Amino acid sequence: MKNPTTPIKIPTFGLYGESNQYQQTEFIHIENISSRSRQHDWLIKPHRHGKLFQLLILFDGAAEVCLNEQSLALNGNWVISIPPGHVHGFRFPADTQGMVLTVVDSLLNDSQHSFVQNNVDDLLRTPHTIRFEAGQVLFVQLKQYLQLLQSEFQSVNIGQPQMLQWLVNMILMTLKRQQEHDITRHPEPGKAKLILRFRALLDAHYREHWTVQDYAKALYVSSSTLSRTCKEYTGGAAKALILDRVLLEIKRRLIYTHEPLDQMAYTLGFKDPAYFSRFFSKQEGVTLSQYRADKYRETGTVDGEF
Repeated sequence: MKNPTTPIKIPTFGLYGESNQYQQTEFIHIENISSRSRQHDWLIKPHRHGKLFQLLILFDGAAEVCLNEQSLALNGNWVISIPPGHVHGFRFPADTQGMVLTVVDSLLNDSQHSFVQNNVDDLLRTPHTIRFEAGQVLFVQLKQYLQLLQSEFQSVNIGQPQMLQWLVNMILMTLKRQQEHDITRHPEPGKAKLILRFRALLDAHYREHWTVQDYAKALYVSSSTLSRTCKEYTGGAAKALILDRVLLEIKRRLIYTHEPLDQMAYTLGFKDPAYFSRFFSKQEGVTLSQYRADKYRETGTVDGEF
C-alpha cells in the first residue's frame, strides 16, 4: 500500500500530458478544450510550461481555475492568458466548449513583430482573465480569428507559418482592445489604467526590489498618487502590493521547483541567502524549508523530481 504522505511527480510539460517540448518550427498549436481534457476526466492538474504561452478560451461555459495561488470560478465567455512559468490547472464540466491556443514564447518575442509585442506586453508577462459578452463585436471577431487559425493550422497551404503568426497577433490585439474597452467603461479610466501599468511593472521588476518611489517615477506619477490609487482600487497599499509580488514568486518557486534555496535567493535579487531566509520567515512565520516541505505534502510532490 502506498504511503499516503508519499508525493507524486509534478512535471513541467510541453503541452499538458506531453513531457517533450515542441520540435516543429511553426511553434503554434490550437485544439478544442475537449480534445485533451476528456482524456483526463475534464481535470487538468496544476502544472506549468517552461517556454509556452497559452490562451484558454471558454465559450459560454464554466471552469474552476487554479492560477498560481488563486482559485477562480468562471462562468460565461472568458479568455485566460498564461505566460510561461505560471502554474495553472483547470476543472471543467463535461463537454465544455472552448479552445486552447499555445505559442512558443520565442515567436512572441520576434523583433519583426515588435509593434504587437509592445502593445500586448502586459498579456505576455502577467496572467489575465478577460471577460466578453456573448454578442459583443470583439467576441464575435475573436471567435472568427480562432476558427480561421484552427482551419489554417489543419491546412498545408503555402505561407502557413506566416499566416498562423498573423492570426495569433490579431487574437492578441483583440484581447488588448477588450482590456481597453473595460478600462474606458471604468468610472475613472485613468486610475484603472495606472493600476494595470503598475501591475505590469511589478512583474517586470520585482527581482530588482524597486521601491514605491522607483515605480512611481517609471509611471510618471508621485509616490503619494500611486499609493492612494492602489489603496482605493485594490484595498492594499503600493508597498504591500510590491511585497506580495515578491512573496508570490518565492512561494511559486518553493512549491513548483526544486531550486536550491541559496540559488533562489540570488535569482530573486536578494543580497544574500541569510537575509532571504530572514525576510521570508518574518513575513510568513515559517522557514523556507518548512514551507516547501508542507506544500510538497499538500500538492503531492516528490522531492528531487519534476
